[in-house]
Amino acid sequence: MEYKSYKTYGNVIVAQSSDYKWGVLDLEGNEIVPFGKYGWIDGFDKGLARVRTHGNSGRVANTIAIIDLESDKAKVVEGRENLEDFIRLDKAKHPEQYAKWGIINEEGEEVLPVEYDDIWNFLGKNRFSTRVVKDGESHEVYFHDLNPSLPVRGQRNISRSYEDYHCDGDWRNDDWRNDDGIDYEEETWYALTDGQYGDYPGPGVDYDFLSF
Repeated sequence: MEYKSYKTYGNVIVAQSSDYKWGVLDLEGNEIVPFGKYGWIDGFDKGLARVRTHGNSGRVANTIAIIDLESDKAKVVEGRENLEDFIRLDKAKHPEQYAKWGIINEEGEEVLPVEYDDIWNFLGKNRFSTRVVKDGESHEVYFHDLNPSLPVRGQRNISRSYEDYHCDGDWRNDDWRNDDGIDYEEETWYALTDGQYGDYPGPGVDYDFLSF
């Protein structure tokens, strides 16, 4: 089989076939996750990887989009905030068209059900947890609960809804460094940008450019 992409993560390989289907192989080339089972597969970190079903990811990558409507007419939507509003309304109207997210282990088992609207990126972020979003609410998921071989880590003292992180004006001023030594401001940067804007620039980030 020919591959468009092929990358090794420990004992497994995440590959995309020439016909754009994603799968997971062991180091001998045997299929662990059949190609095409998921619409997209992230790289593995701590023995875990995000997966997404086929469908619209619901994420905003551009600030201008031309969207085909049911009337066969085109509508131009400009600006990140307007795009996010459009997607939010369209997702409520056509939920079946939008992808769901979950997490698998290196055996291809779904250790977190593929039923979430979003899962924050954790690949290469040196985290011990991530946030998952479902029906507008988010909560923390700890990797030791998904992979028992990992050591148990202390839980954060921060608990907020998804709307808190995206809508209010106070979260930017919180003290994001907890007593476990994790810099949560840095984690927040990677979670909100999902790698689209490069490395964490340092304390005091102004997130106005994200139009939250």
